[in-house]
Amino acid sequence: MRIYLNREEIEALSKWDDCPNSLIEKLGLQECYLIEVTNNNTGVTRYEIYDHPLRTNMSDEVKIKGWLGETNNVNYSAMGKYDSVKAAIDSIEYDLEPAEIDDFEAHQSGLLWSGIIIPE
Repeated sequence: MRIYLNREEIEALSKWDDCPNSLIEKLGLQECYLIEVTNNNTGVTRYEIYDHPLRTNMSDEVKIKGWLGETNNVNYSAMGKYDSVKAAIDSIEYDLEPAEIDDFEAHQSGLLWSGIIIPE
């Protein structure tokens, strides 16, 4: 389970020199990268947050912002780099609900969070 804090709490904790890495991760204070994933077959868009930037699917180029590629009619776009998980989630203009993720797969890939747009 992750805990999300307000901006003042995040700033205070990020200045705490002895803040343990495990707490930084649990609080979502580490630098992260937001990815938009659109399945053109189903019309479903989800957002994923990673602890590292992703690469394009053809040139294998690291990209922080811009189109990453499309595989099996699923489009991947890098939306930018953020100071915290909360800042990344706050930048999304839609209401989201957390998506279920496989813990082992998430750990292997660096996935920190995933959310799906709530249908209107």
